[in-house]
Amino acid sequence: MNIAIASDVNYLPHAGTLIRSLCDNNRDNELNIHILTMDSYVVKNEPLEDFFRSILSNRINIQIHLINDDNQFIKRIPTGGVILSRATYLRFLVPEIIPADRILYLDCDMIVLDNLKPLFETNLDNRILAVVSDLFVGPSNFKHSFSLRYFNSGMLLFNAKKWREENWLEKTINFIENKFIPMCVGQKHYGDQDIMNMLTIGNVTYVHPRYNIVNPVYLRKKFFQGKIFQEAVNKPAIVHFAGAAKPWNNWEIHPLSKKYIFYRLQTPWKKIEPQKTTVKIVLRYIAMWFKYHFPFVIYPLSEIMRRLNGKGTRIISSEQIENLIIETTDQNYNKNKNSLK
Repeated sequence: MNIAIASDVNYLPHAGTLIRSLCDNNRDNELNIHILTMDSYVVKNEPLEDFFRSILSNRINIQIHLINDDNQFIKRIPTGGVILSRATYLRFLVPEIIPADRILYLDCDMIVLDNLKPLFETNLDNRILAVVSDLFVGPSNFKHSFSLRYFNSGMLLFNAKKWREENWLEKTINFIENKFIPMCVGQKHYGDQDIMNMLTIGNVTYVHPRYNIVNPVYLRKKFFQGKIFQEAVNKPAIVHFAGAAKPWNNWEIHPLSKKYIFYRLQTPWKKIEPQKTTVKIVLRYIAMWFKYHFPFVIYPLSEIMRRLNGKGTRIISSEQIENLIIETTDQNYNKNKNSLK
């Protein structure tokens, strides 16, 4: 399996934690792990070299790909304005840099807790990506119009052969230059994630949310009811610490923070620097604690505020997600259900 991640030197402890969890839970799989970076300090990083030596084997290979500023794709991404960082767009280069037919991209703020072979073998049915519907409750300008078809770009299973054959990289940069930049002036947006959604609409396969289970499913349980979410919570395959509740800076508010710490302690970056305590951080923690423990109080109040502002909060049913998966292909749903047994 070809696995790609992107990291700078500051995020290496989390990248290492992800890799450690991936290797531990995929012992029967051959793993080719690719780290994409624009940070030359990643290439020279001594703890990373020590980590590589500790996990390399006949079935595990790791390679670093340094992307320079003169890369033609990177050069054509405008800086400033709606584009906050060019480094966040490295995922678009994954199929170009790695010569494989199929590649799984994972964000660094994830851990792997199960065998990923069923996901990697998903029937893409000639589509460009396999993804998980984005389960964050609050809509943005673009997410709202996409509804449940809007996906989270933290996990992307690329049909890399098709991506290269159909020149999707050129489509991406043309879309950014000619449509996305003008469209986003004054709009709330999610950068590369919005671009990936708009660019590939109708050309993706949806898989079980256990392959990219995000914070709200744990922290906002009121909105995620039904069998498919229960399956994801009971047997997560990829846990995505997306949003503010990250296990390294929020006093373990997430119920799976200890899993992250377990794998982090098996890397050279064992020391977790305590976050500097500020009034803002304390207030945010208190708010998150109340959301987690008293959703029946907090969410009705927030819903009233959203409606006063002309916005609504979507409550996602298990059936909606299940139907979306079945709609793209029955085979994917049945295969991923078998992996839960």
